[in-house]
Amino acid sequence: MAERRFRKGAQVEVTSPEYCLRGTLFPAKIISPHARKRGFFIVEYNSLVTIPGKDLPPKRHREVLPVDLLRPAPPSSQPDGLPFKCGEAVDALVNGGWWEGVVTKELKGGVYSVFFRSVKQEFRFLRKELRAHREWVNGRWSPPLDGDDLDEEEEVSSASGEISNTGRTGKTKRSRAFGTGMLVEVRSDDDGFEGSWYSATVMDRTGPSKFLVRYQHLKADENSSKPLMEEVEADHLRPFPPEAFSIDRYDKHTKVDAYFNDGWWEGEVKRVLDEMKYEVYFEGTDDDLVVHHADLRPHQEWLEGEWVM
Repeated sequence: MAERRFRKGAQVEVTSPEYCLRGTLFPAKIISPHARKRGFFIVEYNSLVTIPGKDLPPKRHREVLPVDLLRPAPPSSQPDGLPFKCGEAVDALVNGGWWEGVVTKELKGGVYSVFFRSVKQEFRFLRKELRAHREWVNGRWSPPLDGDDLDEEEEVSSASGEISNTGRTGKTKRSRAFGTGMLVEVRSDDDGFEGSWYSATVMDRTGPSKFLVRYQHLKADENSSKPLMEEVEADHLRPFPPEAFSIDRYDKHTKVDAYFNDGWWEGEVKRVLDEMKYEVYFEGTDDDLVVHHADLRPHQEWLEGEWVM
């Protein structure tokens, strides 16, 4: 499937595996699949350049990247002149890349105030510097485009139709939902990590209900930049949740997920503090933690084949 989408010359966008750069997307094109590394591609950035040496002209930067850092270039999704709404997720063009944010206010003259969770700051942009935000999740655009259809392989890897029947068919039916290359979250049941979820990509199926996953942010060891790979059971996996962010303050007792130590932890707002901070209680570990608003998302549950907030 990746070979079909990422042919030579295909326009793509490249994201970063680093959390501090989460939500950044840089336009690029596919030069070719890597000759020796399956699932890797040589890409050339549209706006990022390197200077090969003194007195030599700059060249467009090239890089070898795994398929899970690539997505197709999104189609135009917001007609020119159509205003954005407060609370709408957008991408803002900054230094040749698109940064994910949320519209907090529409100002005069077609100017918008946008909040960026990654840097916990607000900036202003012209309408032409913004586009509607969409996630590329398991071979589909979310929110879906008008007339967006699944092809045969995408239907197999799409979780919505498969997991809805898990109550009757058990692990075998659940395991069919997770195809190679699918973006997922992995639940940890280790002592001290109860209630935490970590983003990963399914690399291979290793058994009737077991999968090899490659984590997006967890590393193989403390001093390594190599991503951690691990074999996990299907009942520890769920599809990657849709992007959710609240521009309004959370109330006491609100269910939230908090980003901490490279994963999302299920918790509840115990106390609302100043400076957009909260004291959050985590039942899984019986701990409290002070968390900034930018590191929280509304809690969602994957139930009967759909996300419930």
